[in-house]
Amino acid sequence: MTEASFYLRRKAFWGFAFLLMAIYAAAVPAYGEPNTDELEAFIRKARSEYGVPGVAVAIIHNDRIILLKGYGTRRWDDPAGVDENTIFQLASNTKPFVAAALGIQVDAGKIRWDDTVVQHLPGFALKEPYPSYYATIRDLLAHRTGLPAFRGDLLGDLGYSRDEILSRVRFIEPDHSFREQAAYSNMGFFLAGQLLGRTAETTWEDVVRQRLLAPLGMNRSGFSERLDDENVAAAHAIIGETLQTIPWNKAVVLGAAGSMTSTASDMVHWMRMQLSGGTFEGRSLIRSETVREMHLPSMVVRPGFSELPPIDINSGFSYGLGWGTYCYKGHMVVEKGGALDGVRSLVVLVPDQGIGITVLANLNMTVLPEAIRAYVLERYLGNSGRDLQKEIRKHSVQIKEMLKPPNPPGSQAPPSHPLSAYVGLFKSELYGNFIVIQNGDDLLIKAGPAPYPGKLRPWAHDTFILSWPIVNAGFQEVTFTIGSSGEAASFSTETLGDFKRVPRQ
Repeated sequence: MTEASFYLRRKAFWGFAFLLMAIYAAAVPAYGEPNTDELEAFIRKARSEYGVPGVAVAIIHNDRIILLKGYGTRRWDDPAGVDENTIFQLASNTKPFVAAALGIQVDAGKIRWDDTVVQHLPGFALKEPYPSYYATIRDLLAHRTGLPAFRGDLLGDLGYSRDEILSRVRFIEPDHSFREQAAYSNMGFFLAGQLLGRTAETTWEDVVRQRLLAPLGMNRSGFSERLDDENVAAAHAIIGETLQTIPWNKAVVLGAAGSMTSTASDMVHWMRMQLSGGTFEGRSLIRSETVREMHLPSMVVRPGFSELPPIDINSGFSYGLGWGTYCYKGHMVVEKGGALDGVRSLVVLVPDQGIGITVLANLNMTVLPEAIRAYVLERYLGNSGRDLQKEIRKHSVQIKEMLKPPNPPGSQAPPSHPLSAYVGLFKSELYGNFIVIQNGDDLLIKAGPAPYPGKLRPWAHDTFILSWPIVNAGFQEVTFTIGSSGEAASFSTETLGDFKRVPRQ
């Protein structure tokens, strides 16, 4: 089958699928707009239940604002309240902006979605030759390049420049074949941002700022520099059992994957443009065909821990271009969630009903945005026939368990050698130099040119537990191999791979 015939069949299939959804939706009566008082009561109760300091919510329907309001506080220890103009980090809701900016380049004839990446980004290479030559812009945006989920994210913290990271992508080991399955890759969107900037002869940030934020009147939106504003939501996490304010993870270097900031009020403009097919206040910013292409599924994916009810294996779930899509009560839902240390974001679109939902929250890995989304979808589109709130609470418990330190092994034992045996300079092709030093009863890592600090806690024999400053990095086992000299010759982790000792000069 030729590439052209494949995409013609794909468009025909989804055209038929949308026709069936429209017929089904017409047969299922919608509940109509939710009662605003009841909705606000739900938001207040859910915010309290999940212990979220502050949340901003925007809901639109048929180009009308149904709700635009803030609840709670910007900081847990300060009474200053969240409002519709409070700035939050968008985290991965940056990705649809990058896709939209690339869509503008598509409309201008500068690129096509199915152009190869190497055609527009010299120096691009993956580990395997075939995807290096044939990976397309669509592959990057739909997470189907073969890059493992979240692999390489640490590079953004190690002090490397964007050009240096581009040159290191070729050392990321794939864990599945090209286009075999979807795997959520922040590195893929870093590459998309680099490609966007190169084709526009500037940075990706400038394209988003000039071609999207400015014409949309999103005057309080931008990037990490906006976090200096007075009306900004702090990042929070529960450390141990205590709610604390934590530093922002500004994610600047890999910024195309998650560095933008915005407000509930500004996100109304973004949702209006998306739902109107690329038009805002009578001005066309993106062609309607291009917006529709971004919303269409490009890669089927099995829902993971970050996809919460009503998404499940029966709803269907796919990656579009910067978005995720699924079905609810016969309607296609287009959605993107975001999470950085201490913040959550969620943007939901139901294009055939003109519904848009934005939820911005300032607590680490909270499921509050999904709880609000589920409530609104049921009120607008009909009851799911399930207890979605109960299911979401269950997911909340599971996510909290994921972030906890691992339980000690049953046969916990002290290191098999003195800590000095594990000290030295180790190197990875992908991540570069890690220096292991001794600090009392622990080992510390100075990683990359930054140097970025990590901590190694003794665990069992030659295995240590590695932690980084950012909360969402979690914990991972690091196992050293001791050489004939009695010193560690190498170490390895499941996610970072292998590091070999650099001999002393």
